Amino acid sequence: MLKYIIIRLICYLLIIKGGVGMDDMVTINDAGLNSLSGFSFQIKVFILQMTQIQQGHRVEFETLDDVTVSSLPHKDSVSDSCFKWNVNENTSTVELFQVKQTNVTEAVGRQVLYNWLLAYNKKPGIKKFKLYIACGYSFKANTFTNSAKEQYKTIMDSDKNASALVTRVKQIYNDNLEKFERDYQTICSKSEITVLENIDKLIAEQLLVPFHAAAPDIGKTYFEKRIEELFMRICSRIMDSAGRRIPYVCVQGEYMQLCEEICNKISPSCYLPDYEAFRQVFAQGELSEEIASSREYRQLNYCELPNPDILEHLRWEQYYQSIRQHYLTDAKKEAISKTENIAHQNHKDVVLELKADDNDRPICRLLKTKAKSISTLNDEFSRWGTYVFLTQENLPNQISWKDESDDNEE
Repeated sequence: MLKYIIIRLICYLLIIKGGVGMDDMVTINDAGLNSLSGFSFQIKVFILQMTQIQQGHRVEFETLDDVTVSSLPHKDSVSDSCFKWNVNENTSTVELFQVKQTNVTEAVGRQVLYNWLLAYNKKPGIKKFKLYIACGYSFKANTFTNSAKEQYKTIMDSDKNASALVTRVKQIYNDNLEKFERDYQTICSKSEITVLENIDKLIAEQLLVPFHAAAPDIGKTYFEKRIEELFMRICSRIMDSAGRRIPYVCVQGEYMQLCEEICNKISPSCYLPDYEAFRQVFAQGELSEEIASSREYRQLNYCELPNPDILEHLRWEQYYQSIRQHYLTDAKKEAISKTENIAHQNHKDVVLELKADDNDRPICRLLKTKAKSISTLNDEFSRWGTYVFLTQENLPNQISWKDESDDNEE
């Protein structure tokens, strides 16, 4: 579950550039930031590989190593919706990728080697072992050309605990120097080290055509928004797979369909980020002290909702805020004003109706208001989020599930 949590955190660093979510981020110490930065690079390398995917290939995240790419025979196909593949080990080829955003010292190089030895023993048909290093970090040219006997002695002399990487390698090669030398030489002969310069630019270049960057109505803003949406959706899928302890696998068809969906949902005429992906990546997952002291929470609490339901309402608010921020950035303030004016009027009508029926209770206001449509919004999540957003402090068109002036009279 630790990796699952790390993925959730790193998605904030990958995508959010300001606005929604930034004020709610937990302060992380320098060591934590460095760790997250490295994990960000892993995800970016995965996405870069995904943008280069060819027919009959698939990319996988967190299986044998950080990232793997398999070239499959055409007869193989996906077996179910969980991305489990039937792979013919005798005919498929696998390229293995290790990703580092740090100086590759001798010690770091050994850890990479141990990963590769474990992977090779699991899939001896691996064609290439690739190490991608972020620009600005150094590596030793002889990282994988040291004496096999010296490497073997280092492994056999280790007294680390059973869960350590070196111990797992030691168990495979104990009293078998000949096998170790053979495997070590094979890996060294198939290994490559590549320094990736400006990976963000490399990813953007791969997405110019799929995201129609040259279209006259797209421009830089919507091209970048589409890239952000891709990052968010991929991070969400990786998180989901990690939570279920299975690898995330993507084939060319899924990638092409994903790009098409993003172009349809993120355009000058429609801005509708995927809510489920947003919810998993960005939305508040627990009740913080700051949230508990907010007017939105207080108003929802009047409705006597359990905390999980309150958090769900607050996630809708965050989702609407992300859409709202986009329109403000895109100079479409009038669209926001129209949306919030409609929402305010809907709530006003509900209150009048409930008072006329002598049934004006907080939960009734909430449920009846949420049921009211807003013509400027394309889905229920953003609509519900609009209503929760308008319960904030100090808004000119503020709404309430309970008129707080009543509290002073009680």
